[in-house]
Amino acid sequence: MDGVSSGPLPRRAFLWAGAGAALAAAAPLRLAAGEDLDFRVELPPPLQRLAGPARFARVRVAAPPAFDAARRWPLLVVNATSDAGHQSSRRLLARYRAAAGAAGWVALAADPEPEVAPKDDTLALRFALVQAALAAVPGLWRDADAAAPAFAGFSGGAKYAGALAALFAQQGRRVAGVFLAGVNEEPLASTARRLGVLDERFAATPVFLQAGRRDHVATPEQHAAVQDALRSAGFTRLRLAELDIGHEPDAGALAEALGWFAQFP
Repeated sequence: MDGVSSGPLPRRAFLWAGAGAALAAAAPLRLAAGEDLDFRVELPPPLQRLAGPARFARVRVAAPPAFDAARRWPLLVVNATSDAGHQSSRRLLARYRAAAGAAGWVALAADPEPEVAPKDDTLALRFALVQAALAAVPGLWRDADAAAPAFAGFSGGAKYAGALAALFAQQGRRVAGVFLAGVNEEPLASTARRLGVLDERFAATPVFLQAGRRDHVATPEQHAAVQDALRSAGFTRLRLAELDIGHEPDAGALAEALGWFAQFP
């Protein structure tokens, strides 16, 4: 479970600010405390050009137990790997939702409809899905559209999480943090460098790595190497946790990571 297809990186020309207007006619959505909200968003033409064969985003939003729509809430965006049979970010969100809720975060994930083959599961597609999903959250809670997202993923999904963080920074959006689990390559600084956003501000983004002591796909040594690469690239807020697990989705350190992210304004 380590596949990821980057494809060409979306550029600033694909920044799409019309999503709110495009969704204004949709039925009102309501998010309830401790519950999941599932809905479908049609991708408008600019995002369809990024999304390949996908025409809709299937979105799931999970609210923490203490959720109150009148309050501001931090937002976690979850991404799965592109490996066949493990591509559902919504399924990974189900593994992460309890930890996110315990930390007081709303969690969001989006999958393509129709489902796509791994070769079509690209970074551009993931970017389009998340853009469309985020366009639908204004109104679900106070200032939802202004929330600085954190990105989380496992294995190849961690690589997507790191790359998406850099892409959103390129669009001028602050990133609250990045949670990388089961990752054997550095995805964050490398993408930020390609996009020209590897500056002091972005390097202050907190990054939390979670390694499995019994993981033979993404070893603890590889996680340490990713941490060293990030430090060499200028990242100053880094943590690495080791759990007694193999190469499997596990939210053991996620609540700790999100609590740490929340310390930085």
